[in-house]
Amino acid sequence: MSESAISFRDIPRTSRLFLDFLYDRERVAGFYHGRNGRPMAERIAEVTAGSFARDEVADILLRQNRAAGAGPETLANIERLRAPDSVVVITGQQAGLFTGPLFTIYKAISAIRLAERLRDEGANAVPMFWIASEDHDFAEVNHCRVVNREGQLTTITYTACTPKEGKPVGHVTLCDEIEQNISDLLAALPESEFVPQLAEDLRAAYQPGTSFAEAFGRMVLKLTGKYGIVMINPLDERLKHMAGKIYAEAMERAPEFAARLVEKSRAIEAAGYHAQVHTSPEAVPLFLIDEGRRTALTRGEDNTFHLKGSDKSFTHAELLESVKLRPAGFSPNVTLRPIVQDYLLPTALYIGGPAEIAYFAQLRAGYELLGRLHPLVEARASLTLIEKRHAKTLQKHGLKFEDLFEGIEAVFAKVVERSLDAGTAAVFDETERTVEEQMERLRASLVAVDPTLADALKGGREKILYQLNNLRTRFVHNRTKRDETTRTQIERLFPVLYPNRNLQEREINASYFLARYGYGLIDRLYEEIDPTAPDHRLLYI
Repeated sequence: MSESAISFRDIPRTSRLFLDFLYDRERVAGFYHGRNGRPMAERIAEVTAGSFARDEVADILLRQNRAAGAGPETLANIERLRAPDSVVVITGQQAGLFTGPLFTIYKAISAIRLAERLRDEGANAVPMFWIASEDHDFAEVNHCRVVNREGQLTTITYTACTPKEGKPVGHVTLCDEIEQNISDLLAALPESEFVPQLAEDLRAAYQPGTSFAEAFGRMVLKLTGKYGIVMINPLDERLKHMAGKIYAEAMERAPEFAARLVEKSRAIEAAGYHAQVHTSPEAVPLFLIDEGRRTALTRGEDNTFHLKGSDKSFTHAELLESVKLRPAGFSPNVTLRPIVQDYLLPTALYIGGPAEIAYFAQLRAGYELLGRLHPLVEARASLTLIEKRHAKTLQKHGLKFEDLFEGIEAVFAKVVERSLDAGTAAVFDETERTVEEQMERLRASLVAVDPTLADALKGGREKILYQLNNLRTRFVHNRTKRDETTRTQIERLFPVLYPNRNLQEREINASYFLARYGYGLIDRLYEEIDPTAPDHRLLYI
């Protein structure tokens, strides 16, 4: 098949903001910091002119990454960070079970490739991965999906030791039951020569007693570490202590921080886009860790701060003092987290998906208020992996990948009408045209006699066409049932290529493909990914 990429304009539910970011950057220039024609060297000079605790951060990263089993490439990149001319190309993701959806790997490789590109241009760039371990929505990370041996989409869910609601996922410790989750995953995957290595690595990473974030970091390093990716877990109390200053600055200016975000969100909506992050004048940029739970704060009209879901309240002075004395007792919300990241690290480029691209449009206001340099933002690589058997099915029936967006019934209809029974399909087309033509002739005659009769005809016309369409649907079902091989081939396309009416990269875990093709697939992705290409790539494997 010759098709290698499709535009995001053709992908359902793609936001207008993301489309303009990809294809008409000038339209959204006011919401992002851009190069404006300047060479990257000038941008890097702006970043490196800032003050960073490079050695302290590097020491923490060495301990974190060594504990996660990092190799020499990663450790060497950490040492790069000590140099005053070094910059970071960073991405991040929640600590999903067994690395979560495929796009986690695409993010890591995108950061790696962009850092390499900057190094080729003379920059001292380091690829990094921020583990979003402070997030507290456990339901978003406690599962992964693969296609099982029967060709069905199946979900593996970790339900043991479910934390109290609101506990940061990085503080969730894996229980013995994780071993059963690994066994369930392996039982679902196809048997192959690659499974033993995958099983060994999963069990080494996801050990009972390990936190969700630590296990996630170990596995991402196992898959992409040879290219030098550096993991960072912000739950480390030493990093929290270092971030205390920016926490305090944000809390000190909490009312203005919220007001500027509201203003920026209104500007985004006025431009015809959506505001990704809901914000309000009462919003507070920090969560309070209350009895282990990450709990939101709101600000009242009297400048008193209230802990959501409780009767606890604090004065602004009390909260500010607490932030200064005990920063580990707080956690940044989504509007402050990137600013914290770029306070700790000399970030030149941030790599994100559509949602992250969208909320960065809102965050520029917070960066400017706190006197921090807004990073350049680029979209991660986006891919669908198409195996030979599925490519053969698409080609055999004259289907394009985009046809899957219309749903399985529409694809069945196309297959029947193009190849299985084109003659009957042509008769249906001719019948519909004839009905339309004759109905229009009748309507024109009735209008001359009595316009109300013409109005009554409209309902009859719709009923006739409805019955024809219903009969056509029954015909398609009947025809595909008589050709079980074709029906099975079409049905097997969807769980792999368009699972849950969503892009593959958002649903399927990497283990499905690693079990089939081995770790050499990571090398293929590394070779193929071009993070500067805006379209969604179709990669035939």
